[in-house]
Amino acid sequence: MRLVLAALLLSLLALGQRLVSPEEVARSQVIQRALPAVVRVQGSPTAPGENQVVGTGFFVSPFRVVTNYHVVQDLADLTVRLADGRTFPAERFAVDPGIDIALLTVRGLQAPRVLAFSKTPSTSLPLGMGVVLVGFPFGQGPLASYGILSGIGPLEVPSPDPSVGAEVGEYLFTDAPLTVGNSGSPLLNLQGEVVGVVADVVGGPSGVGGIGVAIPADLVAQSVQDLERFGIPQRGWLGASLVSLDELPPVLLRAVGLTTTQGAMVDRVDPGSPAARAGLRGAQRDAQGRLLALGDVILAVNGKAVKDKAEVVRLIARYRPGDRVRLTLWREGRRLEVTLTMVARPASR
Repeated sequence: MRLVLAALLLSLLALGQRLVSPEEVARSQVIQRALPAVVRVQGSPTAPGENQVVGTGFFVSPFRVVTNYHVVQDLADLTVRLADGRTFPAERFAVDPGIDIALLTVRGLQAPRVLAFSKTPSTSLPLGMGVVLVGFPFGQGPLASYGILSGIGPLEVPSPDPSVGAEVGEYLFTDAPLTVGNSGSPLLNLQGEVVGVVADVVGGPSGVGGIGVAIPADLVAQSVQDLERFGIPQRGWLGASLVSLDELPPVLLRAVGLTTTQGAMVDRVDPGSPAARAGLRGAQRDAQGRLLALGDVILAVNGKAVKDKAEVVRLIARYRPGDRVRLTLWREGRRLEVTLTMVARPASR
């Protein structure tokens, strides 16, 4: 079991416990440097009868802590607890549900240490590289664990809330042991830089012993910069509700000449959105919500074929205000292309 109590590790070091390999030494140093920056995040559930939620966060500037949005989503009276046991009040500064990130402000304390994001693009991280994480699994700790970067790619497991994390195109996967309470933990390389923020663990009984899932640091760093400057993320957005083609009756698809179930139908278009400005057409429904006629069907984004609505959202989110994005559509039995111009999101998104 590679899950170790960080305080015990430090005690062993103080007693002269020998670390044999250079990698052991590097891991130990990373843990020691990270400990003062990592905090336990908790609060009071806003819904009566709900269990208390505990997660992890870490300082990225003197008064700001990054954690997961799903950790603080339904909590009030937030507090953070440091590795030395001191507790301080915190509040939500800004949130980014699209990539499951929240930025907290801590009151009454200047960070004893901050962690820096790696500047290496997530797509350039080598598989098999050593990683370390420090967090508060089950609210205990801080605890440290280590492993390797096992993979990089989309998460195929359905989320309890599809809107949270919907704009993360590719996640980092690790075999480093983690469990409930590790959400928001920094995933660190052996230089002590944050390469990801732990979001979930998939597989294993009760989330134990599964594969760790982390949001890439380059995505989080850009979000933090946007939240500090604008209060909202600046990733691309479509401004339309979508339905995956495989959720629609095949007879309706055949009626408009579609022979594929790969793609997403535009169901409703938000006024003033990039979709509306580009002239995208939504579906027609009766008063009971029954589908009468298909809306535009999105087949590709900038030439990349899409398989469902989630992929459309993830691809659009890669762009920034001012970028132009080409959509390949199926409308009234024929293929056509339209160009969207990304604009800043409204505050509600």
